[in-house]
Amino acid sequence: MKFQRISDWSRRHPAAAGCLGLIFLVVVLLVGFDSYTRIRLYSEIRALERMGIPCDIEGFVERQRSSGASEALTREFQKLCEAISTDGFPPPDNTSSMMLLTLEDLPAFLTERAEELRVADRFLDEHPDLILWHDYSREFLWQVEFPVLNMIRPYVRLNHDRFYYALSKNDPAEAVRNFDRSAILRDYALQGRCLISYLVAIAVEAIRQQSLFDAAFYGELGQFDAATLRRWSDSMVEVESLFRFHSPGLWEEELGFIAETAQIPPFCLLIGQQEWLTALYRYFFGPVYRLDGAAAIRAFREMVLPLAAEDYSPATALKLMLYHDFLASRQKLTPVLAPVSCTFLPRVSDEFRRISALYTRCRVVRTGLAVELFLRKYGRLPEQLDELVPEFLPAVPGSPFTGMPLQIEVGTLDYYRPETKSVGKFEGYRVYADGGPALSPVGLTRTDRKMRLPVWNRPMKRNAP
Repeated sequence: MKFQRISDWSRRHPAAAGCLGLIFLVVVLLVGFDSYTRIRLYSEIRALERMGIPCDIEGFVERQRSSGASEALTREFQKLCEAISTDGFPPPDNTSSMMLLTLEDLPAFLTERAEELRVADRFLDEHPDLILWHDYSREFLWQVEFPVLNMIRPYVRLNHDRFYYALSKNDPAEAVRNFDRSAILRDYALQGRCLISYLVAIAVEAIRQQSLFDAAFYGELGQFDAATLRRWSDSMVEVESLFRFHSPGLWEEELGFIAETAQIPPFCLLIGQQEWLTALYRYFFGPVYRLDGAAAIRAFREMVLPLAAEDYSPATALKLMLYHDFLASRQKLTPVLAPVSCTFLPRVSDEFRRISALYTRCRVVRTGLAVELFLRKYGRLPEQLDELVPEFLPAVPGSPFTGMPLQIEVGTLDYYRPETKSVGKFEGYRVYADGGPALSPVGLTRTDRKMRLPVWNRPMKRNAP
């Protein structure tokens, strides 16, 4: 009976019936589209959870708790770092990002902060396995900051300065202690299980290794005995293995951050306290956000994760082109239609280059120290790196970018002077690796002026510029 009445009413009022029917159809389509996007996003998140990747703050907190991270020790470490701050001292007037204080200011700082430095060094010696605790209490992970990481890099730069101060005082044992403590700081950052922590760890290890590059360039390696040089050379294999071990987890955690963010549009924060506007915004914009989030998760999972442990070789760069093509196609849609892809997906090629550049550093340092050991034993330089095998190296390392073996040059060589942006000359040798597919050529000085290609320059005699 009711259906008959509705039918009769519809025939008498066709315009009104059509409008109501259109509204009903639109509501059904919106509800259907909303449900579809929820299912798409949920299926992608379920796929990540089956891989053991947490996709929410609770999961990150639980993983952090199970890893043994200590909130109390992290806060104590942060206070110790603040106590040895160099605030009040002028920054060094040069182009090096490795130094923290000038040579003129360093003795005064070491005297003024002597007790604070002893306490901080003792903390590192007593807690070498500390895993830093991070605050995941904020609503959206893209807002999370890691202030404790800001303390690590200045600390290791200070150790770089102290390394040379100890050598100037003919105290190689203290230089060794400072070099080794920097490895503890590296591990603090490396175990953070996120992209920011990993990149900080790379920067810390680069500063640490720069101490040896500089020691070679300024002729200070003679203060260290052969056993120390051998230990440092062998340790570079462990350093590279350590970063390789953590690399897949880094990309998995980054994907987990993206998945957590994709579940709630963070732009709702811009609306403020008007709940009705927030609800309306989420209802209409949420499906678009979830749909793009599902596409972003899938692209990252299928195109980036399989390459996590690979070097940045031409083959890897070619495979990553699929991911960059996906990013380019989403950017054409603008952040309105592809908010997750345009805002939160990282451009991973730069990170892959940084990681492979670190591997290159490890191999160049290892080979350069092996050449020093060869020189000490035989009183001459090797004409080819093959002469180091198998006594000092099991094999000549290759460039992570090209796979080609590292090279050595002996004679009168050019080198780049970053402080004056000029070219100087020295008599000695250098060890270097071939560059990557996206790096500038090494040129005549066999160095990348952006410091992406590390070069072991070892003068026996330095000529005038």
